[in-house]
Amino acid sequence: MGKNKHVDLFKDMIPAVDLGIKDLWDAVSEEGQKEIKGDLWNLNRYISSVSGNNQEMQEHYLLIVNEYYNKNWNGISKHPKLQWQTLCACSHESKTKQFHEWIGIKREKNKKEEFIANLFPNMKRSDIATLAIINTDKDIKEYCENLGWSKKEVNAIKF
Repeated sequence: MGKNKHVDLFKDMIPAVDLGIKDLWDAVSEEGQKEIKGDLWNLNRYISSVSGNNQEMQEHYLLIVNEYYNKNWNGISKHPKLQWQTLCACSHESKTKQFHEWIGIKREKNKKEEFIANLFPNMKRSDIATLAIINTDKDIKEYCENLGWSKKEVNAIKF
């Protein structure tokens, strides 16, 4: 791979991890290293999941990525080359390319946040989350009473 080549997540990085090509980091330009560094979080999500009927391969990637990469995240998080090499160490001994599916993050709805979002539709999501943390259910119900809500409406609020 030439020093000036763009490093693509799907064409270069994921296959390189499958094949255990740790030297890719040194083979690319500084710009390529920045691209790898910027995709490490996504790469971790992809590598830990393998599609297909090979249960042994699926288990391997899931367990090894968790054991090597995720459990050591605090120690390697400030060292992108080491993160790259650790992901490459997760490759299967067969050194074959696999199809890695994206594992989405499922976020449970926080009823208190949804309620606050309805009260303040123009508020940023991060501010809504902060309000939900620092205000008790009682605080929010008192606020609604101060807005003129009836006792029946306030008592119907469930979080």
